[in-house]
Amino acid sequence: MYMPKTATSSEKKMSEEDLEMDVDIEFLLATFSDLSYESISDVYLANNGDLDATIEMLTQLEIFSNEAEEYLPDTLDIGDVPETIEPSTSSAPKQTNASTSTSSRTSNAPSS
Repeated sequence: MYMPKTATSSEKKMSEEDLEMDVDIEFLLATFSDLSYESISDVYLANNGDLDATIEMLTQLEIFSNEAEEYLPDTLDIGDVPETIEPSTSSAPKQTNASTSTSSRTSNAPSS
């Protein structure tokens, strides 16, 4: 006769913890709607599932990011930048090979 498997206390505890985590993350997603699921779950897990610590951390991050935006310029003023860069036509002197210039000289030494 087949007996249905009964959940052990550790399995029940795990499913309760999973359910609690899912509920907490859903709450956090509703509260911090600008953040992704991955970001919220990472912060939640970094705080070992402590909902209050996670809310505190996400609130601080939200405040910090809002304060940082106040100091950002509206536009980046980097001056006029040409769309295309033309190749350089510099008139730098060309270097000559030293061995070539010495070999073209005639020797003044007497030949025997």
